[in-house]
Amino acid sequence: MRTRRLALPLVALAAIALLFAAPADAKLSSKEWKEAETRFEELFSQKGNAKAKAEVLATIASDGSGRAFRLMADGLFKEVELFNRLMIKITKASAERSILVGKGIKGFTAVDEARAKELDAELKELEAALKEEREALNAVTKAVCEGPEILRKNILQRAKGGGDWTFRAAAIRVAVMTMKEKASKQFLMRTLSNDKDPRVRLAGLDALGSVPEGYEDLVIGRLADPYWGVVLRAVAIAKDREMHDAVPHLINALPKAGPRVAEAVGAALRKLTGENFEAYADVWSKWWEEHKKDFTGDVKVKKGKREEFARVDFYGVPIKSDRILFIIDISSSMKLKTKNDNPKERWKPPPTTTGGKAPPPPPPPEEILSGPKIDVAKHELKKAVKQLPKHYMFNIICFNQGAVPWQKTMVKASAKNKESAYQWIRTRKPSGSTYIDGALRMGFTMAGLINYDKRYPDISVDTIVLLSDGAPTDSSFPVSKLMDPEVILEHVRQWNKDKKIVIHCIGVDMVTSIEFLQKLAAENGGTYVDR
Repeated sequence: MRTRRLALPLVALAAIALLFAAPADAKLSSKEWKEAETRFEELFSQKGNAKAKAEVLATIASDGSGRAFRLMADGLFKEVELFNRLMIKITKASAERSILVGKGIKGFTAVDEARAKELDAELKELEAALKEEREALNAVTKAVCEGPEILRKNILQRAKGGGDWTFRAAAIRVAVMTMKEKASKQFLMRTLSNDKDPRVRLAGLDALGSVPEGYEDLVIGRLADPYWGVVLRAVAIAKDREMHDAVPHLINALPKAGPRVAEAVGAALRKLTGENFEAYADVWSKWWEEHKKDFTGDVKVKKGKREEFARVDFYGVPIKSDRILFIIDISSSMKLKTKNDNPKERWKPPPTTTGGKAPPPPPPPEEILSGPKIDVAKHELKKAVKQLPKHYMFNIICFNQGAVPWQKTMVKASAKNKESAYQWIRTRKPSGSTYIDGALRMGFTMAGLINYDKRYPDISVDTIVLLSDGAPTDSSFPVSKLMDPEVILEHVRQWNKDKKIVIHCIGVDMVTSIEFLQKLAAENGGTYVDR
């Protein structure tokens, strides 16, 4: 049987030819476009390659046609997706590693230790890849911002439709970098105010923090954000950039602020006004009435009630937070008696401020330092927990070559929970080595900052208090190896890149690694004390 050849009308043939022909405004030849397109598909199926991706996007942009701009928009989508996949892998590996860290508190089995080493190698590779992927995402974002306005309109229109929060976060960064354009400014204003995921709003603020000027009103608007983390970031930008117009808005933020945010707002107000008041709403609102004539604009400052937060001390360190995670060293060396025979020489009371009640004096130094280090730590921890008001959230992690949490999540400081914590603290016995990295990873996982998914993880910790008496080691058992402190610091920089969590460090009879704990505290807005 003969096969009949179908004859297409000339009109259909012409339509097919047009489909595969270059647009009339295209600058690249068909061969050049095909080469660029092939290179694009190859590169954007792989992680990293920031320089090569920037180069191929520059070539595509030179075509100057609609097909080029659609492909560049697809490039940003693809890069965000690559970033997402990488972060999801890190989340899963971190969760499994934290489970193994918990098993290691009494010493690993051979199987557990082998798996722990595999995960450590995997996480090291993933975190190195993440660093490269951030560079690639930044390069692609920059290329998009250097393209024509129609390209950004396409991207922002796609982001308006919702979808994954990570693409909206990428889009808001594009909008910040091009906010002189009407569409970008509108998208930025609407997204900062209305996006339901605070991670997107934080991405916008982070981008605004690197813009020289012309954005102050957008930052000031976030001082009334419903999420404490966004407010904290806005306060930091207002303080660092010395936004004096933010003063009345900062005062209005005080009545709703928890202790951590109130502390940040107070510091910002002191820098911007030159006054030295505590972060009390009534004091600052009264001050405003006397000084508002010195400011431009007509902002109404409400009379706030004084909120005096509970004083919580640990080893004499004041902790201004209602979401506290204590991370306590229970390694073998904690059995030893403290060598500090003259605690008065080491004790320095914190500076006081004016405009309200002076903070109460710290506990007597004799109560802070005496006896075996583990007994002192238990005593001081119990005193700190006892000070917590019932609506505060807290938890405890103890660590040696492994780490174990008292509770799986943060809990309220009810009388029942406090009593449970006292009983648990009492049973902790020192043994093993000093795996600080694993304890911190567990802490940041508990906080929600290592989680990366479509559902926003509530950041349930805003302050970590770390106590240790020795140099950091790895989790090897029974013989641990010293761990490079810079590796731990770099991990924390990744986990705490938005500086949501303050880390206070207490060194007990430290001989080595003092600089490490000092740096860990300084890089994360905390205080280091030597006891």
